[in-house]
Amino acid sequence: MKQRLISALVVLILFIPILILGGIYFRIGITFISMASVYEIVKFKDNIPKFIKLLSYSLIIFMIFTNINYIIKIFIVFLILLTPLIFYDRKNYNIEIFSFLSSFIVFLGLVFSYVCKIRDTDINILIFLLLITILTDTFAYVGGKLFGKHKLIEKVSPGKTIEGSVIGSLVGTVLPTIYYIYMINPSANILSTILMIFVLSLIGQLGDLVFSSIKRFYKVKDFSNIIPGHGGILDRLDSIIFVTMGYLVLINFI
Repeated sequence: MKQRLISALVVLILFIPILILGGIYFRIGITFISMASVYEIVKFKDNIPKFIKLLSYSLIIFMIFTNINYIIKIFIVFLILLTPLIFYDRKNYNIEIFSFLSSFIVFLGLVFSYVCKIRDTDINILIFLLLITILTDTFAYVGGKLFGKHKLIEKVSPGKTIEGSVIGSLVGTVLPTIYYIYMINPSANILSTILMIFVLSLIGQLGDLVFSSIKRFYKVKDFSNIIPGHGGILDRLDSIIFVTMGYLVLINFI
């Protein structure tokens, strides 16, 4: 527990300044986070050629730093990762590895680039999304420890309980709703806002379960040990990734 608290404090000390500064500083910080995420994904596949790994890191940087149309970005990622299939032996680089890498690079690249766009638009929106994620995760854990009796989806994440999930979503809805109404959109319909945030809280928990399922498939406990006591970057960002995607969809309906 002590190690987890120290690691969390270090992460906050590093992240809060770049969050406040925004602009190029935030984008650079997110780029390092995205590259670390790709590193964690690449480790799941043995013997990927070093050149393909280098391409993967370069492409995630391309996804974050360019402002061209997202469809064009996706096309370029596919084109660049497809071409080496011509030159490599199928044992080292094949269509399965291409599909694996390209899907994660596009997925993570789009989400992280949207996070940068959200920060450039309004820091309060990003804080709001982080509040939903942090409060839901924290109180789902605490609620599960105190009141959990019924497993949520045991085969994917044995520690999660239905009671914890409900408590997490309730707390992860109430406080972010207050923040949203007072700091972002005072004229927002309260009922629609509550519903949106409650759904986002559930989506965040879904993201946690999806990434837990990926780890189960590859028989690993954590994506890496980059953050002592917490695991990897994706172990900490799984929920916010899904919350960000959910927000970009749901905000159009309130």
